[in-house]
Amino acid sequence: MKTRAIIFDCFGVLTTDVWRAFLDNLPAGTDTTEARRLNHAYDAGLISLQDFLEGVQKATGQKPTRVEELLEGTGEVVKNTRLLEYITQLRGRGYKIGMISNIATNWIRDTFLSAEEQALFDHMLFSYELGLTKPDPRIYRLACERLGVEPEEAIFIDDIDRYCAAAEAEGLGAIIYTDFGTVQSQLESLLTA
Repeated sequence: MKTRAIIFDCFGVLTTDVWRAFLDNLPAGTDTTEARRLNHAYDAGLISLQDFLEGVQKATGQKPTRVEELLEGTGEVVKNTRLLEYITQLRGRGYKIGMISNIATNWIRDTFLSAEEQALFDHMLFSYELGLTKPDPRIYRLACERLGVEPEEAIFIDDIDRYCAAAEAEGLGAIIYTDFGTVQSQLESLLTA
């Protein structure tokens, strides 16, 4: 089937991922299982910010300062402007554009993306609004449904391989985001195949 929609993750794709940076910089041997569980619970709206931050510090022995600053609106993130420009081109070529993000607040709409940038996306699905987080298969099916495409007509781009694998299990194509140039080349190969 021909590709009709491209669905992007936000953190680690459209912007830097401070949560992942926090986990990557923990001392060697730190068990991150509980911290990751707390992150999913927070993103799904099941626990408060305070419970999340305290739980992560207890589980890892480290205070997630940069994560807390971002969630409270005082932290800084880097926007992937090259990717946003490319998304503008893709939309101009007739592709439907979606976003799926594990996020616990409306930060992407309220702070991160301008109104013009938000208009690039036909649909944005946020875990806190749905009560679902990636890699739950329902979130990928819902994204396709809202974009009006079959899973086989969509490509999902995320920086986390297990989220891409979950999308592929639902029939979507998937690309693991490493850097802009590589992903653009991989996506163009799929679009012209």
